[in-house]
Amino acid sequence: MSAARVEEILVKHLGCDESQARACAHGLIGVPAAPPAVGTSPGPGDLSGVLGADATGTTGATGATTLGVTVPQGCEPRDGAVYLASARSPVELAQRLYERSGPTGATAVLLAVLDTEGVLRMSGVAGTAAQTVSDWSQVPLRCIVPLARMAEADQRLWLDDETGDRSLTWVSARSDAPGAPCPVGARESGTGPGGVVCVVSVIWSGPPPAAPAVRRRLETLTDCAGQRLRMLAALGLPDDDVRAAWLGAVIDAIPVPAALLFPVRGPLGRVVEFTIDRCNAHATGLLGRTPEQITGSRLLDAFPGMVLSGIFDAYVAVLETGVPLDRGPFSYEEPYRGVLRPALLSVRAQRVGGGLLVSWQFHDERARMTARLDDAERLANLGWAEWNLATGDVTWSRRVYDILERDPASGPLPLDALCGYVIEEDLPAVVGAVRSLSHGPGPVRFEVRTRASDGLRHVSVNAELLRDSLGNLVALRGVVQDVSGVRRTEAALEATRREVERRQLRMAEELQLALLPRAHTTLPGLRTAIRYQPAENCTRVGGDWFEATPLPDGRVLIAIGDVLGHGLQAAAGMAQLRNALLGIAYTGADPARILDCLNLVAFHGHDESLTATAVVGHFDPQRRTLTWARAGHPPPVLVRRGRATELANDDGTTLGASLDPGYACKTLPLRLGDRLILYTDGLVERRADRAGDREDLLLSAARLGARGGPEDHLRTLLSVLHTNPEDDTCVIVLHVGS
Repeated sequence: MSAARVEEILVKHLGCDESQARACAHGLIGVPAAPPAVGTSPGPGDLSGVLGADATGTTGATGATTLGVTVPQGCEPRDGAVYLASARSPVELAQRLYERSGPTGATAVLLAVLDTEGVLRMSGVAGTAAQTVSDWSQVPLRCIVPLARMAEADQRLWLDDETGDRSLTWVSARSDAPGAPCPVGARESGTGPGGVVCVVSVIWSGPPPAAPAVRRRLETLTDCAGQRLRMLAALGLPDDDVRAAWLGAVIDAIPVPAALLFPVRGPLGRVVEFTIDRCNAHATGLLGRTPEQITGSRLLDAFPGMVLSGIFDAYVAVLETGVPLDRGPFSYEEPYRGVLRPALLSVRAQRVGGGLLVSWQFHDERARMTARLDDAERLANLGWAEWNLATGDVTWSRRVYDILERDPASGPLPLDALCGYVIEEDLPAVVGAVRSLSHGPGPVRFEVRTRASDGLRHVSVNAELLRDSLGNLVALRGVVQDVSGVRRTEAALEATRREVERRQLRMAEELQLALLPRAHTTLPGLRTAIRYQPAENCTRVGGDWFEATPLPDGRVLIAIGDVLGHGLQAAAGMAQLRNALLGIAYTGADPARILDCLNLVAFHGHDESLTATAVVGHFDPQRRTLTWARAGHPPPVLVRRGRATELANDDGTTLGASLDPGYACKTLPLRLGDRLILYTDGLVERRADRAGDREDLLLSAARLGARGGPEDHLRTLLSVLHTNPEDDTCVIVLHVGS
């Protein structure tokens, strides 16, 4: 405080003339209090050198003036009284009183001034036991404050604490005493004086001095300190400690809502409320209160949810223990029109002087969006990560730790450590992704498998490089997603699909085998070898069929066909054509007429379009002739005397292709020892071969196997031609005999 400010207070409030005030002000400012002389420490029975020249406790009727400072009434102008009366602040007054009382065994001196609402307006502490005490919030006032408010005069008490401490306490709530302070609000509004409580307490951790003279002198010094404290409170000096300009600047500089709170104590000294002394421009309430409405109000009026949420009790605990509070975000509810309005709140509190510096924040929509983003990451099982290539900083979201099964307390991993989580077989995918990132401008997506406690984990990665305006690499960021569940589902679906296909294959095979006739090795005038070979792929079961059976008129019906398509539909179409074939053949119709009827069945008799090829013939064992017709099917091969040729008949189109197919019969005379080979396209069609080469190979194989029996001939054909594994194959070898 400046000398000019002290001079102004002395003239205005104490009635000193200007010369006295100037001398006093310039004599006090910067002059340290004189400590007790070195080597004069008193013994247990002689404390006069510390307590003052007169240890009898003589009290004068009026106050005296020493060095321009008025000595309070009841205090003689001796060492101790003058030393206390010249204190310029509560802290200095407490220190000086402790210097005088410390040699008697006192461990602490505590001073306090509370206004009519119980708000602590000033405080001062000194002593070894006071090192852990910063203000009166830790001192039980439940006995002192009620006594001060009920008493008409100043009180001096010897009190026992429940902890075993002994204290000498001076307390006053007089408003008629000289220099009695006014409440803060009264002074500002011009109203009369009020009952501000002033307390001075000297504490011993054990029994106080027993000598009556020492006790009387201690009581006198306590009275003097109390009256000086009352004068300091009247001057308003202590407010500068708690409500300093710098504190207001600090509150205004806090970027979130902040306020300075002072406690309001009840009759027993307990904190029953807080007043909001000041707040910054960011201060808002949940219900939209402005900083102007909050300043000067009670805490529970501005924030009625503080009691339900437990924050009020937490504030009291901070005031009493000095331990800062930092809580949140947590669920907070505030009563409003009969309902509880929910919010997400964070609070912080720090004890400052006799009050609390608090800050709070109601989390806005951005915070809720952050929470929703966390939920989305959890539900989608994904997280994000960023590696700053300039600073080396690494940032991971919480879900990345879960995906890699890494403890968040261990922190994120550098880039070069990630490969240790990837199984060796998938490292080429990582290398390829790095190459793509370094050469391409866009993001890269790849998938790897990582080791996990429950086996392998499939992780999908989307990554991209960030560059500055000069093209320099700045960071690598990406999104990782645990797709193990998706892959397990896909694997299960694939297994189900394969099982369905396997069942379809079995059904189609069973249907084909049930519908195909039993192969006869001998027929009238013929020896036969017949082979039906299904496709290797279960989905490629086709509609190949054959028929070789005697007719009632003595002829032999020879037929072979192939329904386009695969699976159950092709097998069903095959069954339909074969059944129709037998019904028509028993009427005595010639092969061309039989094909005409089958064409009508294919064209009209199926839910969907049915397309098929076929060769139908009649062998007459008496005449040794073959009468046959062809519907788009490969022609039969005749092997005679070591030569193999294809039979010619170009009349007629594929079954189901036209209502005017133009089928015609051809008759071929046969000789003993001739071989006829009828087959489906699975025998000669290979996707990697040209059609002409396969036909030449067929004729060559037909000649090669003609020397053996029909079965040997058939085996030769199948081994040389390597039938198409993707299609059914049906082959009939007929040997003309007697």
